[in-house]
Amino acid sequence: MNDERPQSRIIIVALALACCCATLTGCSADKAKAKALVAEYLNGQGVTDIQIDVFHTSHNYPDKAYTSATVTYNFASSDGKPQREFLGFVLNRAGNDWHIERNTRYTTAENQAEDFLAPNAGK
Repeated sequence: MNDERPQSRIIIVALALACCCATLTGCSADKAKAKALVAEYLNGQGVTDIQIDVFHTSHNYPDKAYTSATVTYNFASSDGKPQREFLGFVLNRAGNDWHIERNTRYTTAENQAEDFLAPNAGK
C-alpha cells in the first residue's frame, strides 16, 4: 500500500506538468499568430522588428483577445535611434484564427487589456 502512494504522486505531478506545457504552448502559438497579424497589418511600412508585449484572452469575451506590440521601424527618430511605436489591438477569433478587429491604446497591464475587450471600450 505504501508503494502505491509515491507512484500516484509521480503520476499527478506528471499530469500537472503536461497541463502546464500544453497551456504554455497554446499561449506561445497565439502570440506567434498575433505577431504575424501585426506584421501583416503594418506591411510596407518599414518595420524591422515586432515584439509582442502582451497577449490577453478573457473568460468574459471568449472570442476576443488583446495584444500589444512594440514595433521598430527602419528610420530614425530625431535623436538618431530607430523609431519605435507602441501599439495595441483588439483581436477577434474566427475559427482557429485571429483577425484584427480594431486598434486601441497600448498597455502591458492585463486588467486594462481586459477593459479594452469590452464593446466600445478603448476607442
